[in-house]
Amino acid sequence: MSIGPRTNLSRSVFGRVMLSALLVSLLSTLALFLVVRQIVDADGRAALAREVDTDLAGLADIHVTGGRAELGARIADRLAVEQDDGEHVWYLLLDAEGHRLAGNLDQWPAIASEVSQARFVVLPDGGHMFARATRLATGAQLLVGRSNNRGEALQNRLAAAFAVAGAVIALLSLVAGHFAAQRLRVRIEGVNAAFAAVRAGHITARAPGREKGDELSELATNTNAMLDQIERLIEAQRAVSDQTAHEIRTPLMHLDTRILKAMDATQDEALLRMLDQSRGEIRVVVRLLDSLLDIAGTQAMRGDMRGLTDVNLSEIADSLSDLYRASAEELGIDFHARIASGVMVRADPMQMTRLLSNLLDNAFKYVPSGGTVLLTLSPGPYIAVQDNGPGIPAADRERIFERYVRLDGVKGNGHGLGLALARAIAERHCLRMHVQDASPGARFVVQPEGEG
Repeated sequence: MSIGPRTNLSRSVFGRVMLSALLVSLLSTLALFLVVRQIVDADGRAALAREVDTDLAGLADIHVTGGRAELGARIADRLAVEQDDGEHVWYLLLDAEGHRLAGNLDQWPAIASEVSQARFVVLPDGGHMFARATRLATGAQLLVGRSNNRGEALQNRLAAAFAVAGAVIALLSLVAGHFAAQRLRVRIEGVNAAFAAVRAGHITARAPGREKGDELSELATNTNAMLDQIERLIEAQRAVSDQTAHEIRTPLMHLDTRILKAMDATQDEALLRMLDQSRGEIRVVVRLLDSLLDIAGTQAMRGDMRGLTDVNLSEIADSLSDLYRASAEELGIDFHARIASGVMVRADPMQMTRLLSNLLDNAFKYVPSGGTVLLTLSPGPYIAVQDNGPGIPAADRERIFERYVRLDGVKGNGHGLGLALARAIAERHCLRMHVQDASPGARFVVQPEGEG
């Protein structure tokens, strides 16, 4: 009886609930059986003792009124009568010296007549009887015994009945536990599915089952409230990022405009050079701001599939290859592209363009004139940008994806944000970016999470 696909019964909460219910039902049935058997056994023994005591008392009266000979005759009469209920009877009469006078036992069992002891004793053939022994007034010893076939048969029927009842109860417990666990599993899976959907980018996904009014309904309500809060935070972060970009970029652009007007109004060469340098620094600050906002916004949208479309990544890679091939000729770099056709991915086309261009920019910065850069794209998607430059030390292969990190020997005046943005874009699309040793050089690889 399955709890669900890919579920280990012993490790599943629902499986343990079922097994616990089964164990409790079986233990309860066993405890009830032991109690009932004890009661039935005690009642059976009490009835057997009364029967033996009544017979013994009657024989003792016969001895008092009729003597030893009459007692022996009555014992013989009793032994001659076949019992209707299938029970067996035993008698033994000994004189004061211990000689056998009457009965169907050959020797006196381990039972004390001087205290009128009553107990179950073992017969020579291995059977059992319940017997009571007493000492008569003449010193003779009398024993009366009965088998307990009826009691044993009742105990066997009782055991069989409880075995059947236990099996039925166990089956019903499993069935009831299975359906109860199924209902619980479906509701729990609804909550897990909501988290999985949000993690996959469907930020509007919510858990079902809020209307039932139980603990799981409370869990679903709290889950949805948390997801609502996460969605609000994401939207707030986007709004703050957009507002921050606008509030900072606008004054900088106004400042650039005023500097440009000042340049038009002067003929001082030194002042013109200073103002032009200031404009360049403003543009650097704007680009830095844009990159930081891009990184923050992209990280905030990690796994968010809203706004993504089916993109032909091969076409993007082909277009970039054409652009970088011209730059490679100017720099004296041997650039190659191995691009499989028709590689489709659900993505933001602008961000995927940014990812590829940042990786290529990084490779071109580190490769000296005469070096080689290779762009590879295959289904998966699998993206690799490889160069035969100085390579990246093993200790720096994670650090280079941090913000503002620039290794020694780089060309240009960047801020060390290109690889940080590239990784943020990859993670936003559920891709993993890492760097490998290309011997010589470095190979930057982008592929789906869990691969490679």
